[in-house]
Amino acid sequence: MKTKHIKIVADFFNKLVGELDKKYFPDVKYYRDNKNTEKIHYAVELFNNGCLSYGNLIQKLSKNCKVTKESIHKIVSNYIEDFGDFKYSFD
Repeated sequence: MKTKHIKIVADFFNKLVGELDKKYFPDVKYYRDNKNTEKIHYAVELFNNGCLSYGNLIQKLSKNCKVTKESIHKIVSNYIEDFGDFKYSFD
């Protein structure tokens, strides 16, 4: 049985970090000026490159944006075309 993987939108990284930066860090001019923006950019890059699981991505973004996992999942899922066989739980 073949496993269906998560399918992300084109330009996933730029679209997601752009929205997160605008929403949670509007006063930060350059992402490396803030430790938390640096961490969210790195986490999205790792996920985009297949080095980080979806659950870990949500956890890291939630921690560094200082909001709930549910809030982050709602934003990130806008940039996921298809979750495939994956089911996310907030446990």
